Amino acid sequence: MIAEGTVRGTGGIRLASDDCATTVPGLYAAGDAATREPICGGFTGGGSHNAAWAISSGAWAGAGAARHARSLGDRASRRAVTPLGGAGLRPAGRPVDDHRAVVATVQREVLPYDKNYLRHGDALAGALATLDDTWRRVRASLRATGADVVRARQAAAMTAHARWMYTAALARTETRGMAKRLDFPDQDPAQHHRLTTGGLDEIWIRPEATGAAHGVASCSTEAPTASRS
Repeated sequence: MIAEGTVRGTGGIRLASDDCATTVPGLYAAGDAATREPICGGFTGGGSHNAAWAISSGAWAGAGAARHARSLGDRASRRAVTPLGGAGLRPAGRPVDDHRAVVATVQREVLPYDKNYLRHGDALAGALATLDDTWRRVRASLRATGADVVRARQAAAMTAHARWMYTAALARTETRGMAKRLDFPDQDPAQHHRLTTGGLDEIWIRPEATGAAHGVASCSTEAPTASRS
């Protein structure tokens, strides 16, 4: 559970309403994928309210998704849809990358404790630069066929998440909850807020308004807004 704060618990897909809807219409999130900061703040453990959250959010998200599907009625079968997925599905250039190589690169930047747990701005910036370069390669060339399509999309998702994670970590220049910085060991009262981040080719990050229960921030066409402690 060393990397608990960056894997699940104090961050995840931002929820826009009480039924676990996200900022992407029709997409609902639950459990470890969804932020649970509204119920636990910046620190969480491995059970207790986390287990309750997994069960409760699953029920709320399922009911919300069902209501959304019913609201579409007959329109659902008549809607014109356009595929949006790029990275891992429709690369901008010649497909040459292997998803295993992408996963290995991301793991080298997010698994070592001296990068992801014992955080320092210099290490975070170096790791983020590598991940940014990896994302550019993923966008340009990562593609798979057959059963490996899922693996390619997972590799792209890992790269995107790692970039959001380190972007937020660099922006939080303090130690608070499960977010710890060796170069900023003290808590800063001026940073008593959540950070929201999103975007793909260009990542954005901004503080959430104090007291906001839910957010409806704009988001990418491929990824919902994430919330990081």
